[in-house]
Amino acid sequence: MRNTRRRYQKAIVACEDARTLSRDDNKAGLSSAITLCTELLTNYAEHVADQGASAGEHKALHTAGVLTSAVAPTSLATLLTRVNDLQAKYALHNTDAAATTPTYHIADVGGGNALADATAVTTLAGAIAKLNDIQTKYDLHQADTTGHRTGGLSPTTEDASALGVAAHVVEADVKAGDKVAWCVLNDGTGNVTGVSAVAVDGGVDFTFSADPQDAIISYIVSGEL
Repeated sequence: MRNTRRRYQKAIVACEDARTLSRDDNKAGLSSAITLCTELLTNYAEHVADQGASAGEHKALHTAGVLTSAVAPTSLATLLTRVNDLQAKYALHNTDAAATTPTYHIADVGGGNALADATAVTTLAGAIAKLNDIQTKYDLHQADTTGHRTGGLSPTTEDASALGVAAHVVEADVKAGDKVAWCVLNDGTGNVTGVSAVAVDGGVDFTFSADPQDAIISYIVSGEL
């Protein structure tokens, strides 16, 4: 009887002899930043839009403080865009609240709740630090009952964003179930050791003993043709 069992060939679908990681590859960092940014976009947009001459949190709509987009980010690139817009619009909104005679807020709340700096973010680590600062200052701002008619209507509930111990490396041809052989060539600033490597659709998740930072790795991924 003819053997009809299908035979598969293994092939290398991705390889790198020396890949230097960065915090832009940090898996938990990106995930937690997207989660926090999404909530801040939603809550801040809701807060600014709450206006009305006699009933709203603000006397009138602060148009210059309205976000360009409140659509949730889905990648590092869109995250950076949203964070930079959020920090710029919040800064304008909070400045009005601190004015001697506010245009949009009910009364002067003093000079508090300003962000630590106005520098645009260009990296994941920068976005995480900025988002955590925005969350702290925004929650204090929205809870204020002097500058707002009620206060505390749009607080955040998500945890602060944080970096994790896994790095996600994008490899378009990799699929879940592929086999990964790898090693740490240089343990980097964090002096990390390798723990595991798992192929997922579109890349590989490398887990370390701590935040991998700038560790250098080598890997080969094989899959079925």
